[in-house]
Amino acid sequence: MSAPSTRRRSAREGTVYRRADRPGWRGEITWTDPDGKRHRRIISGATQQEARGRLDELRRKLRLGTLAATDAGTLGDYLAGWIERHRATVAPSTWRTAESYVRCYLIPSLGRIPLARLSAADVERALTSFVRSGRPTTARDARKPRPVSPVTAGHVRAVLRTALTDAYKAGTVGRNVAADARPPKVEQATVVYLTGDELHRLLSTTAEDLLGPLYALAAATGLRRGELVGLQWSDVKDGTLSVARSIARNDAGGWSAAATKSLRSRRTLPLPAMARNALDRQRKRQAAARLAAGTAWQDRDAVFADSVGRPILPEYVSHAFADARKRAGLPTATLHQLRHTAATMLLAEGVPVAVISEWLGHSGIAVTMKHYAAVVPALHREAARAMDRALGGGA
Repeated sequence: MSAPSTRRRSAREGTVYRRADRPGWRGEITWTDPDGKRHRRIISGATQQEARGRLDELRRKLRLGTLAATDAGTLGDYLAGWIERHRATVAPSTWRTAESYVRCYLIPSLGRIPLARLSAADVERALTSFVRSGRPTTARDARKPRPVSPVTAGHVRAVLRTALTDAYKAGTVGRNVAADARPPKVEQATVVYLTGDELHRLLSTTAEDLLGPLYALAAATGLRRGELVGLQWSDVKDGTLSVARSIARNDAGGWSAAATKSLRSRRTLPLPAMARNALDRQRKRQAAARLAAGTAWQDRDAVFADSVGRPILPEYVSHAFADARKRAGLPTATLHQLRHTAATMLLAEGVPVAVISEWLGHSGIAVTMKHYAAVVPALHREAARAMDRALGGGA
């Protein structure tokens, strides 16, 4: 039996070892730059093979001269560059939200910490501060900030986690501390939806409104606001409705149409009778509007358009609905509750959750259950009462 090798690894070879603090493996490599400054880079992997693969990639970059020094500056420096690179990888509305979290929360609270020294405890303290005291203030802030919801704080953590995932993949950091940080506890919000009587009152009140057909279509299909105003007549075929685009905020702060965020959001729905009737009413109204506009009509193929054919903007729909709900005697109703109403009606009819998830364009069944799990017991009780009524309370 041969004796184990005693050859000492050179600094540029690196080493792989089992983690002591948690399951997994780490790889480590050190080198000296032309200025004589010594650097170290640490990577992690779930398995020894994964850690070795990541270490091999670092060695390759080191040979090519493309491996950045361990001193990557502060988190603020990194996030400032990352958010600009992130712009090309996500939808404009998603980028605007991420940019606001980076600018208003992450850089002011954690930006001065060296990227290599950022810890999960630092992230958790910042998240707790957001929930208790609000986002960090600046000298220009005229009002005392209000505490933010745990949901918002969780979204801030998610943005940081994405940013540090990219840093981890690039070998800039050895672990993703945002992933290790515990998110704020979020209490499950109660889903609010309209009862049958409330929905009937709303649709009756708004039957002759410009957006009456839109409200009926929203209640029948559960489409989101941006999806509703992004509909085109070419999406309506043979009793079905294809959802392929949404109108959302763009980089310039205005509104523009873009493909829906995910493949799950792109879906084709069979139209219930209420939806077909709403679209028939809208088609007749638009034909009259086109005739009245004459040569001023701009044919954009928009299902919901203004008096000259241009698509209606989401913010206009929200303002119009605020007036409509008051006239219907529903002062606390929101347009999004029509989406919840459609979902609960499907649940009440016994439609499988997997089908409802696809119908609503959720990213998965877990999202659907997160929103509507609290509603299911009440619907089950109502189903039991309906059974009793049907069987005469039968013994």
